[in-house]
Amino acid sequence: MGIKWANLIRAEDGSPPVVSTGASASTAAKHSLRSRSRALVAAAARYDPLLRNGHLLTLSSALTALFGALYWALGAHWYTPDEVGRNSAAVSAMMFLGGVGQLNLANAMVRFVPSAGPRTGRLVGRAYLVAAAVTLLLAAGFVALVPHLSPGLDFLHTWSLGLWFVLATGGYAIFNLQDGVLTGLRRADWVALENGLFSVEKIGLLAVFAAVGTASGILVSWMVGLALSLVLTNLFVFARALPRHERAAPQPAADTSGLTLGYVAADYVGAMCWLAAVNLPPVIVLNRLGAADSAYFALAWLVPLALYAFSVNMGYSLIVESARDVTRLEDYRRVLRHAGRVLALAVVAVLAVSPWALRLFGPAYAQHGLVALWLLTLSALPNLLNTTVVALSRARRRMRVVVGVLAGLALLVLGLTELLLPVLGITGAGAAWLIGQSLVAAVLLWRRDWWLPAPTPRPPT
Repeated sequence: MGIKWANLIRAEDGSPPVVSTGASASTAAKHSLRSRSRALVAAAARYDPLLRNGHLLTLSSALTALFGALYWALGAHWYTPDEVGRNSAAVSAMMFLGGVGQLNLANAMVRFVPSAGPRTGRLVGRAYLVAAAVTLLLAAGFVALVPHLSPGLDFLHTWSLGLWFVLATGGYAIFNLQDGVLTGLRRADWVALENGLFSVEKIGLLAVFAAVGTASGILVSWMVGLALSLVLTNLFVFARALPRHERAAPQPAADTSGLTLGYVAADYVGAMCWLAAVNLPPVIVLNRLGAADSAYFALAWLVPLALYAFSVNMGYSLIVESARDVTRLEDYRRVLRHAGRVLALAVVAVLAVSPWALRLFGPAYAQHGLVALWLLTLSALPNLLNTTVVALSRARRRMRVVVGVLAGLALLVLGLTELLLPVLGITGAGAAWLIGQSLVAAVLLWRRDWWLPAPTPRPPT
């Protein structure tokens, strides 16, 4: 982190520690302890927000992945593979529709909330209203047409479960938005708290619904847990975090340009491509190979998603800090170096432990999902460059680059998945991600002039 901890262990006035005996030694020790505590607090305050918020967002993703692995492990033991496959595909559909319906305004919140000043409350309120309305309409249309769009999810085509699915999907759009708002407010600590709470709630609810024999208990546990998390988080956002942010003075070098329809439209196209690439493969696997293979792939996908999230989170932190201070755009190099070291270690660890870890879900999951997990994990390395380029381009409003990178990834991943599934099974879906990410990263390295910011002029010496 760049903190020289040895320099923190000193007397409060900077002089060497005093050595004494008897009662004075005890007094000196207490004084030294208080001085060290104050110094550590001061050091934490000086800790660069670029890394601090990125790490807190990553902690949120790690907690979500850890509890998610436990959640799906319990689900795999309490439900049949067919039930896990159908429910996981329904959850993916809910996440996809919620992402589509929120119009990618979550990313817009990350980009424009940091410098919105007294306009922040109006910006957030309008985003919530638009996202909820659009998502509810999309989800209702999906439930009405689900026998034709995805026959494997026809259990949603009922008045009771279908209605709750529609409402939960609207809630998931707000769930996405509130994370973007909290990130833009530099309250990544609350992102970690609310995602951790949501994960724990889901596990408890899953146990309850499994005990009473609810076949759709996995999906219903998501719905109920989501509602509880939304209430708690938004009480904090609107009662405390937003008013405090609106009263704060903006930074002198802040980018105070407002949100425009052109930015939203271009970013929306790019984000929809990414959502399709991330959330549609489980549905494709379900419809092509069946519910059991969909379950094997869904579990193999959990760890790589967490690795992807680390890169995304560091990119979000770069966007927030550069919106507050445009001179921080050049910190993309720091993000690549720091995140690259962490990801390399994480990838090696996952490759080493995954043969044993997958057995927690049952022997069938280890047998069918291991190679797919390895390929998906390796794809996190080229994804770091692709994600950082997207974040940097969003910060600079270079939306052609954003759309080009994300659309290219979606076309490659979904096209290769359709091509390779009949030949390699779910391993083909993992290979599609590794090939697609690597090809896009290679193009970005070749054409660095598309996305590299101009260096900041140095003052004359």
